[in-house]
Amino acid sequence: MEHLGPESRRPLAMVPELKWLKTVIMERALTRGEVLMAGGARSDYYIDKFRLFSDPTVLRRIARLFVPIVSELGPDLIGGTELGGVIIATAVSQMTNIPMIVVRKSPKAYGAFADEYVEGPYEAGQKVLLLEDVVSNGREVLAAKTRLEELKLRVTVYAVVNRGLAPIKSLIAFSLPRGDAKTEN
Repeated sequence: MEHLGPESRRPLAMVPELKWLKTVIMERALTRGEVLMAGGARSDYYIDKFRLFSDPTVLRRIARLFVPIVSELGPDLIGGTELGGVIIATAVSQMTNIPMIVVRKSPKAYGAFADEYVEGPYEAGQKVLLLEDVVSNGREVLAAKTRLEELKLRVTVYAVVNRGLAPIKSLIAFSLPRGDAKTEN
């Protein structure tokens, strides 16, 4: 049986929305079976966030879940990690009217700002809410956080989903026990 990790302390109004998010992940984005993860580890399930983000209604609803977090943190910028984090950051930026920046995995090799990891205007000292889609081990998003901190930005990291292996805040923690059950999406 699937197990969905505990929610952090959220207002009661968020509970139905978090249940909805878990359900939509299970119904649309979850694939069981041996998969190679981005960080090189193997897992017996995969969450395909593009099956969520490609539906504008679902994407808008997920972005809306970040509004209380934005209100609490008061960031100057919304940041997104390449690639899935950019999608959710764009939606949250549009919803909150807060400018956004993009943090690349590797520096851009062309254009006026070649060799830079960060796209978009920022100033030292600004607060950034850095968004990620699905976090497994957190290496990539923590590297992005470090890059922003080197630019003297103050960074809080948040993900849509944390698979429970990284010390990163998220809307939901999601884990499935190892098992033989396999489904196809």
